[in-house]
Amino acid sequence: MPKLIFPENFLWGVATSAYQVEGAAQVDGRKPSIWDTFSHEPGRTADGSTGDVACDHYHLYKEDIAQMKALGLKSYRFSISWSRVMPDGTGAVNQKGLDFYKRLCQELREAGISPIVTLYHWDLPLALYARGGWLNRDIADWFADYARVCYEALGDWAHIWSPLNEPIAIYIGHAHPGLPPGLGSEKAGKQSVHNCLLAHGKAIQAFREYGPDGGEIGCVIDIWKHHPLRDCEEDRKLARSGDENSFRQFVHPILTGDYTDYLKQQMAEQRTTPYIEAGDMRIISEKMDYFGLNVYNRVLDSADPDAAISDRKKREGHDFLTNGAELYPKAIYDAIMMLKRDYDLDIPIIITENGTPDGQNTVDQNGVIQDDERIEYLTGFLSWLYKAMSEGVDVRGYQVWSLIDNFEWGAGFTARLGLLGVDYATQKRSWKKSAYWYQKVIADGGLDGIDCVE
Repeated sequence: MPKLIFPENFLWGVATSAYQVEGAAQVDGRKPSIWDTFSHEPGRTADGSTGDVACDHYHLYKEDIAQMKALGLKSYRFSISWSRVMPDGTGAVNQKGLDFYKRLCQELREAGISPIVTLYHWDLPLALYARGGWLNRDIADWFADYARVCYEALGDWAHIWSPLNEPIAIYIGHAHPGLPPGLGSEKAGKQSVHNCLLAHGKAIQAFREYGPDGGEIGCVIDIWKHHPLRDCEEDRKLARSGDENSFRQFVHPILTGDYTDYLKQQMAEQRTTPYIEAGDMRIISEKMDYFGLNVYNRVLDSADPDAAISDRKKREGHDFLTNGAELYPKAIYDAIMMLKRDYDLDIPIIITENGTPDGQNTVDQNGVIQDDERIEYLTGFLSWLYKAMSEGVDVRGYQVWSLIDNFEWGAGFTARLGLLGVDYATQKRSWKKSAYWYQKVIADGGLDGIDCVE
């Protein structure tokens, strides 16, 4: 079988986020974020864990970068903790916090690894939440000021940036109870969407003024394409609504400068239309340099719960992983081709996250976790990614989620998505089988002995 060879300068990498790996929650001047308080509320995480210590990456970053170098990584995507750099969200800068990210970027560069920096990955400073958080329109300017501080401090080492990771989490945290602040108000959800989109646009404007010469900035949107389970109008309507109220409420205004007609009509009918000022949409649709795509799977929608249960039972054992997720690697191809078809996307794509939790793994005689299902999952996604690239789509990089097992939000430490395992009692890192596999993929420049999907 042939090799599927990716471009020589392809950014093979991994991704993490600040609250999920750094720990050091009360160290060197950092103040709480909304996740610090939320995770400490009883019942918010599956195992009662928090990000107080997490993987202690704040203290062990040099060890972790040594692991990245051994893997052969070309890039490392991480996020900055806003409340570590500006503990009150605005005003004084915490130099000790900022210096950590300087050391991190410098160490990465010395290891030959390109930093890919996200300014916000769900961890709003608690001080800003007290001032209205994402429901306060002023947050767009607060965020732009924070962005400028980071660009000026780190721009000499970090050239690829994004303002917000998966802003859908901001919407969910306001429209539903499962993520902070857990308001459960659709009206609040839609206003938070508009305000974070405005913050995204203003952060790009700040990048053009204060960012590094030749630097690149783009969005990071997760696309879980909704599919009707059955060929019927009920299921098609659910799938359409699912797309519109998830990724399209971000992708469409960013790429076109307006919300979809569907969403505008729905918001008008539900009386959830956000407050919008003249000129907002122009700011929201500021030109980007790349599109960051997080993709994990698809969503199957059905108005009949029994049909969904029956479908899953029929396909158990061959279409599903033992962690419970459907194995549908074509999701990455579907998302990319949707961007090309619906939006005529003319900027490069970086796959900024893709991964799956451990399943029912075995351990070999050397103590190495045999996470073969992760290898099967990643191989499938990379094969479909290669197909999209072979059809002319400009994809510049691929970041596995994640480098190491970490605090996985509501799942706590129960969901392990790392190429490297973590013993949380000792903070010892260990390579899983998938880490050795990914090391070879990077060394080979692609997949060996795999046919491109048809």
